[in-house]
Amino acid sequence: MSIVNEEAFYRKGNRPNARMRLFCFTYAASSARIFRPWNDHVPEWLEVSGCDLPGHGARMSENPLDNQDAAALEVANLIEPLLDRPYALFGHCLGAALAYEATRILRDRGKPQPVRLFSSGSRGPHLGIPLADCESMGDEEFIEHMHAAYNVPLEFLRDPVMGPEFLPMVRADARMTQNYRYVPGPLMDYPITAVAGETDPEILWDHLQGWREHTTAEVSTRLYPGNHFFFQASAPQLLGDFVKELEPNG
Repeated sequence: MSIVNEEAFYRKGNRPNARMRLFCFTYAASSARIFRPWNDHVPEWLEVSGCDLPGHGARMSENPLDNQDAAALEVANLIEPLLDRPYALFGHCLGAALAYEATRILRDRGKPQPVRLFSSGSRGPHLGIPLADCESMGDEEFIEHMHAAYNVPLEFLRDPVMGPEFLPMVRADARMTQNYRYVPGPLMDYPITAVAGETDPEILWDHLQGWREHTTAEVSTRLYPGNHFFFQASAPQLLGDFVKELEPNG
């Protein structure tokens, strides 16, 4: 029997009696801590857990992964021991692509599929993930680009103590994002909800519709106020909508 890697999961309070689990995967250069408040916005029958890959959050001491195959395998291995009840997946940007790829691995293993995949700020997998050629950038140019592209504070990467600790992880995530490639295969059979911010310049309505090419089940698409990181400020509304879609299973 597989052992649960508790260090990889971050949540606000355990819900051992929850009937369903929602596993959440964040964007590049972030950690599962951003999902800590999410249990406050969902009913008791649902347990929300943020999931960290090596090199992130409580797993900072581990070497970060820089390719999609290894990362998707890690995601599949993390959640497989916890598939004893219905589950759903949420991923933002890179996290959505890795969550989707992990379900392909789990399907090949004959494991249960999610009742729904929630994709946030992410194009249909065959459309790739927009990111400039970060590999060709020096550290200073890379930091400036990531700040401009993601509108997140990355000044800590210039710190003489914190920079050397975190920069390898951020670069590994950028490398994986830049090099993500969809490999065609059989369609999935679970429903998908694809959402994005109204003012996200990189994720347009047609990009959300692209998820229809990856499942035989229904696909719902919605826009919310905000930019690429809309899902953080909109968490209460977003989760309320998600719960309505999960209730028949929960």
